[in-house]
Amino acid sequence: MTRPSLVLLLALLATASRATAQGGDNLAPPRSAPNAETEPDGEAEPDGESGTETETGTETETETGTETETDTAPTPPPAGADPFTPAPFPGEATPPFPEAPATDAPFPEAPEAPAARVIVVEAAPYGVDPVVGRHVTRQMRETAAALGYGIVTSEETAEAAQRLRMPYPPSPADLWRVTWVAGAQRGAFARVWAHQGAYVFEISVASLDGAGPYFARGTSGADDLHEVVDRLTREALPVPSTYDAAAAARIARGEPARSTPPARAPAAPVAALDDERPPSTRPSRIPTRRWDVAFQSESAIGTSSDGFYNHLLGVRLGFRITNAVHLGAYAGYTNLRGRNGRVGNTLFYLQLEDRVRVSPRTDVTVPLRLGLGYLPFNGPFVRLSAGANIPLGSRVEIGFDLLTPTFWVLPDRTAVSLDLAAEVIYRL
Repeated sequence: MTRPSLVLLLALLATASRATAQGGDNLAPPRSAPNAETEPDGEAEPDGESGTETETGTETETETGTETETDTAPTPPPAGADPFTPAPFPGEATPPFPEAPATDAPFPEAPEAPAARVIVVEAAPYGVDPVVGRHVTRQMRETAAALGYGIVTSEETAEAAQRLRMPYPPSPADLWRVTWVAGAQRGAFARVWAHQGAYVFEISVASLDGAGPYFARGTSGADDLHEVVDRLTREALPVPSTYDAAAAARIARGEPARSTPPARAPAAPVAALDDERPPSTRPSRIPTRRWDVAFQSESAIGTSSDGFYNHLLGVRLGFRITNAVHLGAYAGYTNLRGRNGRVGNTLFYLQLEDRVRVSPRTDVTVPLRLGLGYLPFNGPFVRLSAGANIPLGSRVEIGFDLLTPTFWVLPDRTAVSLDLAAEVIYRL
């Protein structure tokens, strides 16, 4: 190679080295790593019309030799976003329910199964104030709720009874049927009446699982009525956990509930009553205490023109055929006006009495009496009376004869008097 050719070759190599160094100043800066909003890395495709190369964040014009850089600022994460959780890729489905915020509160308990329901039919009062029946019904419902039962409302009870056309008072079978119609599991019903100055309660319970029927009976005064009804309801009404739903389902299908009834704790003993059988529609007419004794004081005021006054003190032994019809035997001392002054004598007579009850809400009666007797040394004695008898307890009552025409048959004439009498009666 000649010297001129060598010089020309070195000049060309130097020119190429300077062009290479000048082109290095026009390179685009390195791009950041791809994120969810950018495309993956790849080679830029040339635009055949404009002759430009486009990359993310960088634009280079090849014709003019100028370069412009437009770096796009990264989109800030939404408020509250977890900086360590990557954003979803485009096209990824959003969860249908947002995640609940973290909390230390305990999870809510699963809802309990509905409690067994009981229908309490309105209590039937016999010969007592209807308000007593309402008190008994309300206390039975409160006790059943305390045992854990759901209570069928009064409106639902009336609707079920009307749909069934239930006779009132219901029998145990009727009580079972109305329990079924009401959609309850057990039914309760109470009877209440008065006996010897005390309230008598009988509570019956029917159960759709075939158990029972259950009964409880007791007595109370006015002060401890609610306590006694609460105790009797707890004796007759089993707790909800003893209800056998499977047996009830078998009964609904017409199958026998069980071969042997489940064991159940015996109810507390109830004190024996004189009247063991409760009334079906009204209190029993058969008295429990048939004998009584009365102590009587009576004033006889004559109606004749001369006027006279007699006074009687006596005792009467009575026998009660029924609660209304009585027989009595009277013997007493009489202080009479004689021809020569006051004289004493002894009067005997038999008495038939019929008592008329003033109202089913009270035990006050009107005694209608007829007495036939004999006054020694004078003649026959006839006494008619009407008044009022007021009980003071289970055994004691007071009586007043307010309208008492009395006929004293004498040898020569018949004297008439209008008497007033007061007495105290004690039942034996």
